Order: sequence, then structure tokens, then C-alpha cells
Amino acid sequence: MKRHARIAAGLLAAFTACALLAGCGAHSASSTSMVQISESAAADYASGTSGWGGAEEGMTDEGTLLAPDPARKIIYTADLNLESTEFDSASASLLDALAQAGGYVQSSESGGSTEYGRWVRWSLRVPADQYRSFLTAAENSASRTSLSESTEDVTADYVDVEARLNSLEAQRQRLEELRAQAGNLEDLLAIENQLTQVQYQIESYTGQKRVLDDQITYSTVNVYLDEVKVLSPTSTSFGSRIARAFTEGWRGFGHGLQDMAVALVGGLPWLLVLGLAIAGGTALYRRRPRRPKQPGGHAAPQPAPQKEQPPETPLK
Repeated sequence: MKRHARIAAGLLAAFTACALLAGCGAHSASSTSMVQISESAAADYASGTSGWGGAEEGMTDEGTLLAPDPARKIIYTADLNLESTEFDSASASLLDALAQAGGYVQSSESGGSTEYGRWVRWSLRVPADQYRSFLTAAENSASRTSLSESTEDVTADYVDVEARLNSLEAQRQRLEELRAQAGNLEDLLAIENQLTQVQYQIESYTGQKRVLDDQITYSTVNVYLDEVKVLSPTSTSFGSRIARAFTEGWRGFGHGLQDMAVALVGGLPWLLVLGLAIAGGTALYRRRPRRPKQPGGHAAPQPAPQKEQPPETPLK
């Protein structure tokens, strides 16, 4: 019986090794394909036919991002700063553009007041094929002050995850066939243990692939909208910079005066308590007894205490 068990265990190890070799072969083939893709992209980059030229990855000579490329897995991210004198209408226009693009609000944060100006910060998810058109619509909803964009090429990571999943799926299928052919409990338990480990790895890589799919399919656009009374000039000339500095300085001076007045009103209770304490201390000081003064203005000296004389004893 023990001899048969050892033989069955040896067969199981052999089958597992074959499955692993097959998975490694698939991974090697995928890796070779990835190298070919990378070499092709490098050749296109050198010749300038793919549009991947520029100072930064995924940027053209003019500094704008390229359109999404179906052959590669690219994650697009943008940070857009806007300002508007019509805060409510600008917010509504931007959210309407998001709905038309098929995106959604991932998170939002707002603050400020109608007196000093409101602000809102959104983290938006936009379909990758609507990324550029949404940015254009968002910029039309308010005045743009700055825009920064970035790309991340995750093609290699995506291909690697897919290759590992294919290898693990093939290994799981072979283990399930071995489980159906198991002749004793010891072999069955060994196969079940292997299946559990393979299933755990499959779920882990499936989760990684799902995250990559979400980031690739939906681009992230972080939008900050600020309510202002006067729009910032878009020109960068010396005169416009001087005018902007003067306007912002005067606006800051007015806000400073308002803040000072608010602080003064808030400190009135403390000033009232401090004034009452000073008045009470002054009244107590004035009520203390004083020494009589001489005509010259000096206090009259107090007579020195006299010592008692001992009684005289009568002479006998």
C-alpha cells in the first residue's frame, strides 16, 4: 500500500512539474511578444511615425497628450484648476459635461462662503475615449488657470498579469483532472492542497487585472473650482502681472481689515472682563487708608513708643 502511495505521489509531482513548465512556456511566449511590442514602439519612436516623440513620455512636441492608443495600456491623469465669478452655473456646466461624457464623481470636497468665495474639489472618472473632449468642455465651463497632464504606460504589467493568469488557469485545469483520477485519500488531499494554492494566486492576479482595467478604461481628472470676484488675467506680460499683483494686494488688504474687525468683535468679551478687573483693582487701591501729611507734603512722623519706667521703691 505504501509503495502505491509513493508511486501516486511521484506521478502527481511529475504532472505538476509539466503544468508549471507549460505555464512558464506561455509566460515566455507572452514575454517574447512583449519584447516585440517594445522593439516596435522603440522603432516607431525613433522614426517619429507613431507620434510618441517629445520631451516626455506620451507627449507631443507641443506638450499635449496623445490620443488613447488601443495597442497599448495607458493610464491618463489630469489636474485642472478653474475659477469663475458665477460659481453655481460653472459647477452645473461642469457636472453636465461629465454626465454627457459618461463619467462619474469619485469624490468631492467643498468649503468657503459666499462672502469670501466658495471652492470645490472633485476627483472625476471619465471614459478614456472621452478624456480629451471632456477636458475641452470643462475648460469652457469656467476660466482655466492651470492644467497638468500625465500618462503611465502599464502595458508590460498588464501583459505579465495576463500571462500569469493563463498559466495558472492551465495548472488548475490539470489539477482538476488529476483529482478526478485520484485513487486514494492521500493523493486526493495533496491535489486539493495544490488546487487551493493555485486558486488563491488566480484570485490575486484577477484583482490586479481588474484594477488595471479600471484605471485604463476610466481616466482620472482632478478639478479644483474657485469662486472669485475678478478673474485672473490669462496674459503673462509684465503689465498684466503688475495689474494682477496690485489687484490681489488690494483685495488682500480689504480682507485683512475685515478679519481685524471680526477679531476685535470676537475679543470684546475678554476686553470687558479685563476692564472690569482693572476698575475693581483701582477702586480697592483708592480705598486703602492713607497717612496724614504735613504742610510740607510729607507724612507726619509717628511718635516713638516710650519705654515704661520701673516703679520707685520707697526708702526705709
